Amino acid sequence: MRCFVIALLVALLLTPVPAAPASANLAPTTALADAVQWLRHQQQPDGGFPGFSEESDPAATADAISALVAAGLPLEGLRSGGATPLHFLRTRAGEYSLTTGGAAKLALAVLATEGDPRAFEGIDLIARLQAAYDQQTGLYDSSLFVHSYALMAIAAANGAREQPVPQAAIEAVLARQSADGSWAWNGSTEPGAGDSNTTAIVLQALIAAGLPGDHRAVRAGLAFLRTAQLADGSFVYQPGSESQVGDANSTALAVQAIIASGGDPESAEWQHALDALARFRNPSGALRWRDDVPADNMLATLQGIPALARRPLPVLPADPRHTAWVPEAPGIRDRCLYAAETRHNVCDQFRSFWETHGGLVTFGYPVTRPYLDAELGRVVQYFERARFELHRAANGNTQVLLGLLGAERALGRETEPAFQTAAPIARSDCRYVAETGHNLCAGFRAYWEAFGGLAAFGYPISEEHLEGGTVVQYFERARFEWHPGVWPERFDVLLGRLGAEIVEAW
Repeated sequence: MRCFVIALLVALLLTPVPAAPASANLAPTTALADAVQWLRHQQQPDGGFPGFSEESDPAATADAISALVAAGLPLEGLRSGGATPLHFLRTRAGEYSLTTGGAAKLALAVLATEGDPRAFEGIDLIARLQAAYDQQTGLYDSSLFVHSYALMAIAAANGAREQPVPQAAIEAVLARQSADGSWAWNGSTEPGAGDSNTTAIVLQALIAAGLPGDHRAVRAGLAFLRTAQLADGSFVYQPGSESQVGDANSTALAVQAIIASGGDPESAEWQHALDALARFRNPSGALRWRDDVPADNMLATLQGIPALARRPLPVLPADPRHTAWVPEAPGIRDRCLYAAETRHNVCDQFRSFWETHGGLVTFGYPVTRPYLDAELGRVVQYFERARFELHRAANGNTQVLLGLLGAERALGRETEPAFQTAAPIARSDCRYVAETGHNLCAGFRAYWEAFGGLAAFGYPISEEHLEGGTVVQYFERARFEWHPGVWPERFDVLLGRLGAEIVEAW
């Protein structure tokens, strides 16, 4: 009867939702992990990243810094020949910052590394941007693309301090918005001149400069972006043009604009735009520009990574864990199960593993969305009692494994008696595990052998002992707890809520 009740509970609480307002599946996060891995291998011995040639390029390197920081990677770990990307930019700062676009991108890269753009290699990058301001036009540059980067850099550098972005610089952008809600790179308001890329960049700049996401100009810009979105969720550069083929760059920038405005690019309303972006992933991990131009594309990958990481411009340092636990809407039908209790989804391979290895009873509810754990270098998702990890083999295949939560939670306890190597216990219901020097006995042994053994829980790394009044035993991937009379069908064993404990401590 108990098993029937549990099965019914799972069926009621974790069911595919008919109307799917958000995708939340694994594809975007997996594409992010693969793109980051590819990009890291493109780093040159001087620390830089190549642009359109094979040589390191300051623009590509500045974008690479923002992309990798958006993905949560620490810059100091990104070394090639002993040099980081910032080392390369230092060697090119004087020349690269002579243009407004170069100074703006360089300032954004420095800000992404928590540096001071007012004192980078003896250059005050913000002062250079402010010196480029044209009082008559209200622009930092005649190109709205460059002007937008300058707006973002100044806004991010100043924050609430000193000089805010001049109101005239914002009004100059608003005055150049076309009737259809778009912006053109050269500021033209002629019908059909606007494009999705400039519009998306301008929207991010305006919001960074202080415009609310529901401002009429932002709403009009988003409405234009809808006209640039195809049925498959991707975005074209310019709606109405001859080439109505979605591309990764336009899709990435549109996704970032949606996020900046407070929207959800994973929603059905936006036709699962993040999924569409993930579909531009090549087998190498890089993104291609378009399906009819299948080669690995550096620029598409650089623009795609922050979007896949759900980070709009400007990119500033942030821990991906701090957004991983933010509640989600239900995911794509037939791909995801939705836990209303925790408001998170279990999707794709993680869903398959969850369902075939014990589901709610074994792992508990999901307590985060999938995200790229930069320290582990792989996609993970926390559940109440486990951490799912997506491992990619050399042949490209992926496999779900459980994280070593038990071992991680037991760090520093090696000198405690329960965690020290034990002698074998001479009992028929005990089994000695020579690999770790611990015993596995009675109900804990029965549970371990019946519900997954080594693959699910790893080896025991402690003996049974009292912890908070409960008999427990630590394993590499779990903590067994004995609750007499609570669950006799499962040998009175429950798994500790190690995953939830970790997330609650963030």
